[in-house]
Amino acid sequence: MFADKDICKRCGACRDECPFDLVVEDREGFPKLRPAAKKTCINCGHCVAVCPVGAVTLPEMPAVTPGLAPGQCGPFDRGLRLTPAQADQFLSGRRSVRSYRDKPVPEEVLAHLFSVSSFAPSAKNGQPAQWIVTRTPQATRRLAGMTVEYMATNSIMPGVVKNWARGVDKILHGAPHVAVAHAPEDGFNPAEDCALAAAYLELAAHAHGLGACWAGFLMEVAEGCCNIRRELGIPEGHGVYAALMLGYPKYRYKRIPTRRTVEIDWLD
Repeated sequence: MFADKDICKRCGACRDECPFDLVVEDREGFPKLRPAAKKTCINCGHCVAVCPVGAVTLPEMPAVTPGLAPGQCGPFDRGLRLTPAQADQFLSGRRSVRSYRDKPVPEEVLAHLFSVSSFAPSAKNGQPAQWIVTRTPQATRRLAGMTVEYMATNSIMPGVVKNWARGVDKILHGAPHVAVAHAPEDGFNPAEDCALAAAYLELAAHAHGLGACWAGFLMEVAEGCCNIRRELGIPEGHGVYAALMLGYPKYRYKRIPTRRTVEIDWLD
C-alpha cells in the first residue's frame, strides 16, 4: 500500500476498513502498512476503494480494468445506484429460466458476466471459482447426453432418462450454454465461494435480459462421473461446486409470484 501524503487527509478510513488491521499511522498520522503486512494482506482493495481523495494505491492488486494503473480502483458512480424499490423488483423478479430461445449468447457478453461474478464475496478474497463454459449449443447438448448416459447406467432418475429418449431435455432444458464452476478442494470455503460467484453470475445475467438456472443434475453427476470430468477438463484435486444454464429466455414473466412470510426470531 502507498499513500500520497500530498493529498491524504489522514481521515483514518483506510485504517478502519482493513479486514486484518494491517494499516497503522506513522508519526505524522499518515497511513502505512505494518511490517508483516505483505504476508497477511489479501489484496481486497478496501483501503483503496474507501479513500475519499484517491490517495491510496495497492500495487499488488491486479490491473484488469482498461485505463487504470496497477493498484488503482475505478470510481463508484452514484448516479447508477438502484433505489430500494428498483432493487426489490430486480431481486424478486428473478426467475429460474427453463425455456430458452434457440440463440447463442455473444461470447463478449458472457465474458462480461463472468467478470462481474468475480466481485462476489470469497473467503480471504481468494476468488477460487474457475469456470468452464460451453461455447455452442452442440457442446451443451453433448454434456446433457453424457449426464443422461450416466444416469441410465446407474439407475438414477429414470423419469429424466425416459424424457431424454422422447427428445425432451430435462438436464439442461435446451439452453445454449452451461457454465460449470470448479475450485481446489483444499481451499478455505470452495463450495460457498463458488455458490456466491454463481449467484452473482445469475443476477448479472438477469440484469442483461438473459435467463439462468442452476443445472443441478449436471453438477451432481459431474462430481462423480470420470467421463464428464474429463470432457470438462476438471483438474485433479478440484471439486465441481456450481453449474448454471445460460441463454435468452423463451418467455418473459409479467408478474412476481408470492413467497411465504419469512420466519424471524429477534434477539434482544
